[in-house]
Amino acid sequence: MGVSSGFGLRCRPGGRLAGLVCLLACLLAPVQAATLVVCVSDEAFPPFTFPNREGDSQRLIRSAVERQGWQLEFVALPWRRCLAGVAQGLFGAIAGVAATPEYLDFMAFPRRSGQADPRRALGITRLVVYRPAGGAAAWDGQGFSGVDRPVLYLSGRSTLKVLLARLGVPAVDTARTSTQLAHMLLRGRGSLAIDHDYQVELLLAKPEFRGRFEVLPVPLGEAPIFLALRRQLYQRHSRQVEAIWNEIGALRRAAGPSLRPLRQAGLPPQAVGEE
Repeated sequence: MGVSSGFGLRCRPGGRLAGLVCLLACLLAPVQAATLVVCVSDEAFPPFTFPNREGDSQRLIRSAVERQGWQLEFVALPWRRCLAGVAQGLFGAIAGVAATPEYLDFMAFPRRSGQADPRRALGITRLVVYRPAGGAAAWDGQGFSGVDRPVLYLSGRSTLKVLLARLGVPAVDTARTSTQLAHMLLRGRGSLAIDHDYQVELLLAKPEFRGRFEVLPVPLGEAPIFLALRRQLYQRHSRQVEAIWNEIGALRRAAGPSLRPLRQAGLPPQAVGEE
């Protein structure tokens, strides 16, 4: 479950007396023992989340959750499995998700005036479009041009699937990692690729990709990302969850502006990794 049954006590079957004792312990266990299980992507999503260590967002979440007296556990899985796990009640929350319409039926987000509240987000992420160096395919902020092969993006990004279908461009989302996405683009599997700006900059600074791609000047878009909780869990613990979101917002404001400015739009295509 998203918050472990018995608020963190896991009773196991045994004799009748042992079972009664365990049941009594579970009933008397304090709320402070609750464990919130948060799913994150099994691919690094810098600087927000990492599968094998805690990124900026994970540290924010830990501070905010533990301030409520809850324990915290991160689970790293492919993004699609994280989403499915929250929908099915396997996990209580997911970190690094945008408040898009398809998630609102089963996830709760911090809200203000009926909209997702960016002041209580984990941060802002920007999606950029890149192409092989010298390529002709383009994105101008309104539409794509020169696209004779699919646009590539990471699997599990349902919002991108809807957007690209609306724009009428063929798309492929079989890549599970940013590195795989870049290799697919180099092998001619697509005309353009879409990925998060932080990931693209780290990826394309690697020697194997240096000077081989151009990031287009106009981003595809940007959005706040959140710690979202399973809706049923929010309904049972709304006071604590609102306090967690408030603490995340306060910690972000106390930390000051982002350590890294977002790439400016309106610049000529830049061969990332070249000085």
